[in-house]
Amino acid sequence: MRNTWAWRRWIAPGQQEMWIGRLQGASCASWACTGMTGRARVLIEVYVESRAAAVALSRQWGGRVRVVKAREWIKSNPAPPTRIGSSLEIIHEKARSRKKAISPQLHIPHGVAFGSGEHATTYMLLRALVCHAQWDRTSVLDLGTGSGVLALTARLLGARTIVATDFDPDAVRTARQNEALNFPKPLIRWRRADVRQLRASARYDLVLANLFSGILGEAAPQIAGCVAPGGQLWLSGILDSQKQEVIAAYRGQGLRLIRAVHRGKWIMLQWTKARSQ
Repeated sequence: MRNTWAWRRWIAPGQQEMWIGRLQGASCASWACTGMTGRARVLIEVYVESRAAAVALSRQWGGRVRVVKAREWIKSNPAPPTRIGSSLEIIHEKARSRKKAISPQLHIPHGVAFGSGEHATTYMLLRALVCHAQWDRTSVLDLGTGSGVLALTARLLGARTIVATDFDPDAVRTARQNEALNFPKPLIRWRRADVRQLRASARYDLVLANLFSGILGEAAPQIAGCVAPGGQLWLSGILDSQKQEVIAAYRGQGLRLIRAVHRGKWIMLQWTKARSQ
């Protein structure tokens, strides 16, 4: 794993939503907001591939720049598994797999690529996936795959046709490695692609998009165009304050909202496309 760079700044409590909106507008793909015991303020960090990109953020918003050594991504304390009810367990430390599994397992190490299951935006999608039926008849497109956790869960549950894309080449590489960690043979087609430039050469029964709401809105025609007639689209990465804007964008594409799921400040929207489209 290569070193990466981080831009960091302390912000006042209650400003997280405003800063997340700024990061979305700047197309920052990997970031974290962390509250710390004994501190009133919250630490916001954005992870980028080069020092120049981190310096550009500091010139725009202040804050500091630091290099993140590859070894820092390996946690010194064992990370507990992420459990999705009794249907799925995502382990982050291989040593934790020694006990007999009581539910299907995936091994997704913590790393630079986003999506090991703990964050609300990913967790809601995982909960929905384990409740989905008829996997052998479901083709899946995972947009903004990150670590590949959603695509890998779909494979574990029985999907036979899966395509997963991400704009970040490191994420695509990591997701492919995670498939090799969990399965003896490759099945998922991993691709580097910008969701805003998608051309729907195929349509899918289930499209997953865990992306910033700004990107979801901008790419609504491209994303909706990938859903097969009668298929579903599940959107995550949406703050409660951004819900109506995203709903308007996808209703404008002729989709019907069937469910909105809340977890804290985050929303997942589930849509369906008419069979006649």
